[in-house]
This record gives sequence, C-alpha cells and structure tokens, in this order.
Amino acid sequence: MHRCETVSAISYSSPRLSDQGIEILDLRAFLDSAVSSGGDPYQAHRVGVFCIIYIEKGKGEHLIDFQSYQYQAPSIIFVNKAQIHAFDQRDCVEGKLVVMTQAFFSASSANIRTSYFVPVHLSLTALPVLPLSHDVDESFQVFTSEMSKSLREGSDSHVIVQLLLSALMLKFAKHRESQLTHISGQQKERFKEFLHCVDSHYTHVREASLYADLVHSSYKCLNELCKSCCGHTAKELIDFRIILEIKRKLAMDGKSVQQVAFEMGFDDITNFIKYFKRRTGETPAAFKRKHDARLIEPGAK
Repeated sequence: MHRCETVSAISYSSPRLSDQGIEILDLRAFLDSAVSSGGDPYQAHRVGVFCIIYIEKGKGEHLIDFQSYQYQAPSIIFVNKAQIHAFDQRDCVEGKLVVMTQAFFSASSANIRTSYFVPVHLSLTALPVLPLSHDVDESFQVFTSEMSKSLREGSDSHVIVQLLLSALMLKFAKHRESQLTHISGQQKERFKEFLHCVDSHYTHVREASLYADLVHSSYKCLNELCKSCCGHTAKELIDFRIILEIKRKLAMDGKSVQQVAFEMGFDDITNFIKYFKRRTGETPAAFKRKHDARLIEPGAK
C-alpha cells in the first residue's frame, strides 16, 4: 500500500495554527486540498506537528513509522511530531484532523494533574489507533465543537481550548485502558505495576535497571514487557514521565529552574539542564520563558 523508499518532510502551517497553536480541520477537505496543491498525503512523510486524526467514516490502514495499523470508524489515530505517516488512498475517509504545535502540546500537557500516565502522548503506552465507543465518539464531537467555538473567539481563548483538549485526552486515556487486547491480562498488570512504580519514584529514580529491581524483574524482561505493551523502552517511558513533571512544575507552579532541579532529584543544575534539553530540544529556562510569555500576553504567538 505505502512506499517508504523516500521520506519527505511536510510542515503544515496556517495563520490560525501560528496564532493559536491548534487548528481543527475537515479531514476530507484537507486531503483533497493537499493533493490539489501538489502534495501527496498518501506517501510516507514526516510531520512537524502533533496530529489527532478522527475517522468518522471509512476503514483502511494508516502507516506510522513504517508500520501499518488497521482502523475502522469511529476511531482516533494519534501521530506525534516528527513521526512518519501516510494515509490510505484506497479509503475515501471522512472525519476531522486536529493539528497542534509543540508549544500548544507542551502547554496542554502541563495543564493536567492526574494519575493517568500519558495525558496527551497516548501512543507511548498503547497502539496509535484507538477504536471509539459510542459514548467516547459523542464526547469527541462535543469537545471539538466547543474547541472550534473558542478558537473563533480569538487567541485569548487559548487556555479554554487547552483545558477542553486536556479533558478530551483524559477520556481517551480512560477508554484506552480496555483497548490493550494484544497483550495478556498478566502483562497488563505487570505493565501497570511498572507505570505505578514510575509514578511513585520518578523524582529520585531515573534508571530502568533500578525499576526492574523494584518490580522484581530483570532489566531485559522489563524492556521486553514495555516494548510489547507500547513499543517503547522502559527508559523512554521513565524519561517521558520525568520531563512531563518538570514541565508541569515550571509552567503551573511558577518555580525556578533551580527549584525544579532540586525537587526532581538532580544534585547538579548543569546535568538537569542537559537532561531536559537532550529530550526536548530546549533548555528548561527557554521552556519557562515561552510559557510565562503566553500567560502575560494571551495573544502572543
């Protein structure tokens, strides 16, 4: 279905996306417009934004990072920034496409305080295609309708949109718990135990080998479990949880970089900055400045 020999990079942009950090598009119209403009969304390409693809009508396969995932309406497909994906040309799909910038994604993640492990990056702990129940399907349509109304009110409504998106993501997270059908009940429990352990110890434990000891497993078995359950290593999941909490503290609590470094168990501020930058591409101070600027100037880009 998909040819992957050459991977192009597509950077979607629009005045609304630049101004507000998020845009909700009609999926069919977007695909037709991309083709008429000379693009090819049906060939593998790398995206520069975060995407939530809502399949209202249709069924087929979606390519993500060279692996095809089957979908059937109603479903949600999560595509993270910098991932490679392609639509199925055989499917005359209908639905919505929600695109988000890095800044909007970070701000929305920081707005959530919850026991759920991944409020937005749901594909870290499950497959990227999420079949929807009737109730969750209705919730998506209601929440995106409210988000669209807020977006039309202007960029000063960005916090409302972030909170609506965060609430929707929590509904997805809860619904996804019943969707891990490719692993056994025992694996689910062991994986859940590991995630709970990370949630309890991430401020002072960062090594996967130490978590293996805490859950009475070997490093190799823990890694295999994580890869089976979500396609990511134990270390990647640990790092994601730590980075998410750092962003929360910087964005929500107004704490300094030094305070956050101390609270997160880093003895050396230089190592803390290197750790954050290696995984996000920016320093903690730069992240904090951008978030603070958005709070002071709601219309700032």
